[in-house]
Amino acid sequence: MKKHTILIFLCILAVIVSACAHPAIREITPQGKKNTQLRWDGETHRWVFKAESPARKTSRESGLPSFAQAVPAPPLKKEAHRLIELQKRVLTKEEYLRARFKGKEIILPEDLPKNGKIEIKYKIGIDDILNIYIWKHEDLSRDVPVRSDGNVSLPLIGDIYAAGLEIPEFKAIMEKKYDEYIENPQITVTCKMPNSLQVSVVGAVGKPETYVGPATMTYILRGDRTLLSILSVVSIEPDADLEESYIIRGDKIIPVNLKALLEDGDTSQNVILQPQDTLVISEPLKEIVLLGEVKSPGRYKTNRKSTVLDALSRAGGINSKTANLYMAYLARDNDILPINFKRLLDYGSMSQNILLNDGDIIYIPNNNENKVFVVGEVNVAGVRYFTDPMDLMEAISSCGGFRATANRSQVVVVRGDPQKPEVYAVNVLEMMKGGSSERFYLERGDTVYIARTAIADWNVFLSQLLPTLTSTRVIQTILSDRWTP
Repeated sequence: MKKHTILIFLCILAVIVSACAHPAIREITPQGKKNTQLRWDGETHRWVFKAESPARKTSRESGLPSFAQAVPAPPLKKEAHRLIELQKRVLTKEEYLRARFKGKEIILPEDLPKNGKIEIKYKIGIDDILNIYIWKHEDLSRDVPVRSDGNVSLPLIGDIYAAGLEIPEFKAIMEKKYDEYIENPQITVTCKMPNSLQVSVVGAVGKPETYVGPATMTYILRGDRTLLSILSVVSIEPDADLEESYIIRGDKIIPVNLKALLEDGDTSQNVILQPQDTLVISEPLKEIVLLGEVKSPGRYKTNRKSTVLDALSRAGGINSKTANLYMAYLARDNDILPINFKRLLDYGSMSQNILLNDGDIIYIPNNNENKVFVVGEVNVAGVRYFTDPMDLMEAISSCGGFRATANRSQVVVVRGDPQKPEVYAVNVLEMMKGGSSERFYLERGDTVYIARTAIADWNVFLSQLLPTLTSTRVIQTILSDRWTP
């Protein structure tokens, strides 16, 4: 019984000792100066200890920066997180159209009467130009416009209402009127200019070189009056957003997918047009920027539904041999969105393929930009490049390992702006012995320093180390890449 009691006591003691032990990774703050950090004073040009700002303290308390945060960025706003989740959700066609044309009545092309079910007959309309020919009475024959009140003015008989009548109906009324003045009048009526059958085309359409006026183009409905008949005489801009085009008919909206009609032969989109319809061929609504390891970096205009993959395709894809997908990011306003380009491009995870916003920036860094600097008590000090995430032990191993004189229990990692750094002390010896399962992942630009002896006074050590890393020839040599990996 006594032995069991002793064993239990030893187990409890081991747990207490383990709980009180220092973690293998800790961020250094000056001893005896709580909530202070070593900072560069721009006025005195000296390294001094300054109070840590609440914002910085809060960010540090969340833990070590992850590899995904290697590109400096402000915290992602809650609204941005929610936006990403909404964009990942696939909206139904009805939800999307209601959101896009809020408050409008929407009629889908498949709900409209199809060709062959409508008998198209010409009726005289306002602004039409009619040619009236009276046999043997050239003096009475002429072209007459249909006025805004629907009437035409003719010699001898005055005003006759014409709007809405078919040609035979209008001709019969004229003959009856002229019969009072002419014996057996023989009249021919033709529509010389059916202006009432005009439709408008706006948006991503090219104007003729001689065309002067607003961007709205007008065309006369002829033949079967279908959408294809108008598109056959319209010059569509190459960057038009064909899938997002639509027809305005009074207070109604008829969305039409011109890409499906023109490229895929989907005749369900071949809507029969009505006079005064307006066809809107959507223009690119977003401008995005692609930088870094893409085939053709630059600014691109994209359509309403463009996603990350669409944008990369517009730029010709990525340079797969030099692109670092782990460090790639999408910047939106003042946020870095948590898009995992590795999962998207190498593993096909469509959850990362979010919709783009106007002004988004996609940056694919080069592998050679991902480098850390290892100095001090290692066998081969210098620059180390990485593609996949690299932890501290891997970096030291790539440098030939520790020298016999190295202090393995206090490896120093300096991260960020040398004038406002984050400094970490890592007990690599504890990790090597298996006493800690922690891993310290390095980030681009980190400096790893291995000292010879234990660091007794961090205040003194930091005040000496940081200016050295900022100004010595060694670091200048590292930064200029004159050291080979």
